[in-house]
Amino acid sequence: MRTRCSEWCVEKESKMHLIVYFDYTCAYSYTAAIWLRQVVTIEPDLAIEWRPFVLKETNRPPGEGLPFWEQPGVMRTRTAVAFMAGQAAAKQDAAAYDRFRFALQTAFHGEPRDIRAPDVLPTMASQAGLDVARFAADLEQPGLLEEVGRSHRQAVEQYAVFGTPTLVFPNGCAVYLKLAPAPADEEADHVFALLREINERHPTIQEIKLTRQAHP
Repeated sequence: MRTRCSEWCVEKESKMHLIVYFDYTCAYSYTAAIWLRQVVTIEPDLAIEWRPFVLKETNRPPGEGLPFWEQPGVMRTRTAVAFMAGQAAAKQDAAAYDRFRFALQTAFHGEPRDIRAPDVLPTMASQAGLDVARFAADLEQPGLLEEVGRSHRQAVEQYAVFGTPTLVFPNGCAVYLKLAPAPADEEADHVFALLREINERHPTIQEIKLTRQAHP
């Protein structure tokens, strides 16, 4: 069942829980991650939950073939390795997971690293502050891609997510967003405040699309 956006009083809450659906391969997801890292330094009461969403699955024609997470040999792909590593890391400390997730995104879009090379993921896990032995053990457990599949299906069924990054605000409204480049310093917080105001105070706004093409 899809969540309906609810109108509510917008007095500033002590805590705000924001869900972000993202794909490691998505450049705009990486740009959003850079932006939101700055926002949380200004808004310390903002808690962000990053949830996986598979762009390759959205491009699969309905009824054709198997879902991404069930396809033969998929676990050898760079995309699947990233998703599985992220799910394994998410089983540990939230702050360490957040550092690891961002490092994975950076490996795709910032400083390129081959995450399928034997020593790369353990090194990244150590640098993020994860328990490397536990991470390695969790990475070998079955079901990690199934977790990704459940997150993807929930995104589609509950919030009508079709792309990344998509931000889900506490009132249930989901906003698909492209930023290029990531807003910096005070502008980062201003952009977030503007999005929040549009989302919470102006429910009649259904879509805003610029005619110019922006690239991250």
